[in-house]
Order: sequence, then structure tokens, then C-alpha cells
Amino acid sequence: MSKSRVLEAFTAALLDDDPRALYDQAPCGYLTLAPDGTVVKTNTTLRTMLRCTDDLAGTTLHELLVPSARVLVETHVMPMLRLQGAVNEVALELQCLDGTRLPALVNATAERDGGGRTTVVRMAVFDATERRRYEQELVGRAEEARAAQRAAEDAQQRLRTLVDTLQGSLVPRSLPDVPGLSVAGAYRPAWDGDQVGGDFFDVFPTDGEWWVVLGDVSGKGVDAAVVTALVRNGARALATSLPAQERTPAHVLTQLDVLVDSHETERFCTVALLRMRRDGDRWALSYVSAGHPPLLLRPPAGPVRSVESQNPPLGLGLRHEPGLLADDGPEQVELELRSGDMVVLHTDGISEAPTADGLWGDCGLVETLESIAAASAPAGEVAGEVADGLVARAVQLQGGRPRDDIACLVLVAD
Repeated sequence: MSKSRVLEAFTAALLDDDPRALYDQAPCGYLTLAPDGTVVKTNTTLRTMLRCTDDLAGTTLHELLVPSARVLVETHVMPMLRLQGAVNEVALELQCLDGTRLPALVNATAERDGGGRTTVVRMAVFDATERRRYEQELVGRAEEARAAQRAAEDAQQRLRTLVDTLQGSLVPRSLPDVPGLSVAGAYRPAWDGDQVGGDFFDVFPTDGEWWVVLGDVSGKGVDAAVVTALVRNGARALATSLPAQERTPAHVLTQLDVLVDSHETERFCTVALLRMRRDGDRWALSYVSAGHPPLLLRPPAGPVRSVESQNPPLGLGLRHEPGLLADDGPEQVELELRSGDMVVLHTDGISEAPTADGLWGDCGLVETLESIAAASAPAGEVAGEVADGLVARAVQLQGGRPRDDIACLVLVAD
């Protein structure tokens, strides 16, 4: 059989279909209304949707609608039909005869006579149960996503509060007044500072002395915070409790190394310790460092000196390695401060701040230090301006997003 004859046979079969059967068994419900809303005709599909076996002719459209849908029909559907003759995809709920509700989408047209008066309203009703279920699932998932987002934001805020609290205990917001000495500190966490950093400092008195501690524990997070607290609080405890003859930075450093080793952590710590004693018009300083950037000493006149104290970091278990330490313990350096002398202690977040040309380094740090100190006035504000200025410059070099925590302490003899 040729293709044309097959097409002719198919067309003939379609023409032989009973139009009434096509209407009655259509995949959507059909509803014909009089102008006053009285039901004139329905098809079997609609009656099946409504769980109805009887003819609905003579009932009203309102009887087939839930209360909220009746309001929508009166305030939207009918006015739009009168205005433009058609409405499309109006979401309504129909009232089934078994008491259930049927979500539906309705298209309606109004036929008019020559005078423009409505003669009949025809509606096509589509079962929207699956669509409603899908929409509800989407709404539910969206609400779950919003709830998850709120929970994540709340958790982040709690974490931020915890981090700030812990960090505040390791980096004091204010430092004590030291008679005869201006002391200032500055701290800036890494830009992604949602974990407790490893930088810390402390300034505290003992019997007739003042101690300064500044250090940097490797890594971040809870384990780093534990080691940070261990070293910071351990230094204070040792410096205030050891007998006078053992109360030296070198001895405290040795005991701190034992303390960190006993913690069995993979973290290590670089730290600088200063003991300061007032002696007439000068300060006697004892300085020791464990793998930390060198102390910078700036006199009122003359170049900045870099003071080294070469000892390995804490926590690496190297204090017994031959050749790393002197026989009598860590290398301790004795210094003297007179009026106007400045001491700068900092973590490697400053000296190793990345720049376009590599690292900022000691030369860039000293140059900035000299520039800030020379421009600072009055004298009592020099320490604060230098500490803040060095940290600000290190942050600026990194586009406002420092990759590492930054800490700095500045001491100026009156």
C-alpha cells in the first residue's frame, strides 16, 4: 500500500470518530455554563475528576468550587471574561463530591451575541494534582534550603564569636601600663580568619620585673589554639613562679620546650621572650628567641639593629640535638635600653608578607619602621603608631587580605 493511501485511510478513520465521544472522553474536563453560572453540560472526564457519577446539569459553578476559589472566580475570572472574553491557566481548587479537593488549571472563553452580551461560557479543566505536588516539593525544598542556610549562618556566627573570644584571650585588647616604658601591640588575623590563629602576645609584671612574650604557633584551629594557650599561659606561670635565680628567659624557654614536647602535638611554636628590669635611667633587657624573627632595636640616632638569638622552635624535640644549643642552654642576649630606644617584636606575618616582588622582608620592614617613627609625634604615641603602621602596611601589601596572622609589639623607653 502506498504512503498516500495509508494517509487517506488514517484521515478517513479520524473523520469517522464520533465528535460526542471525543468530547466526552477528552483528556481534560469540559464544562459549559449559562451566563448566570448554571452548569449546562459536562463531560465524563470532568465528572470522573469530581468523583461524580450523576449529571451535573442544573448545578452552579460555585457549588463545584471551594470557598477561596469562589472568591477568585468572582473577583478575577468573571471580570476578565467580560473584559477580554478569555482567561488562561487560572489555578483553582474544585470541590469533589467525596469531600476532597482537586487542584486544577482552568482555561475559559465567553461566547457573545451580536450585542456583545455573553451567551455561554466554556471551560477546560486540567487536573493539576501532580503539578501541585511538584510545586509543594519545590517549596518544601526551598524552605529546607533556607533553613539550612540560616543554620549555617547561625553556626558561622557562633564560630566567629567563639574564635573572637578565644583570640581575645590570646591577644589582649589592651596592655598594662609599664612605668617608664611606652608599650603598644597590634594584631590582624588572616583574611579568612574563621579559625583561631596561632599568633599571640602578652605583657605582665613579676617581682620588680616586666616580661614580654610574643609567639607564633604553626597552623590554625583547635589544636593550634591549645598549643598557643599552653605556651602563652605557661610562660606567664613559669616567669611568676620560678625561684629568682632560675627566672631567666633562657630557663623559661627550656621549660616551655619540655611543656610543648609533652603535649605530643605536631604543632611547633616560635617565640620571643623579654625580661626587663629598670636600672636607674635605663632598662636592662634579657632576650631569648626560639626560631622567631629577630628583635629590632632602633636608637634615637643611628641605624636599626637586628638582634638574633639563635635557638630552635619549641616542640620539635631538638633541645638535645648536638650543636643546636650551647652546653649551658639556649642563647640569651643581654641588651640595654635608654631614653628614646625602641624595641620591635613581630611575627613572620609581617616580614614574610608577600609582595609583587617576593616577600616584604627585613629591609622593607626597617624602611617602613624608620619612616613611621620619624614622622610620629608626640613621643608618647610613637609605640602605638609604629605597631599599627607596620601591621597596616603588611595588610596593604596583600591587598587587604593577609594570608597569615600578623602580630607586633613595640616598646619605647621614656
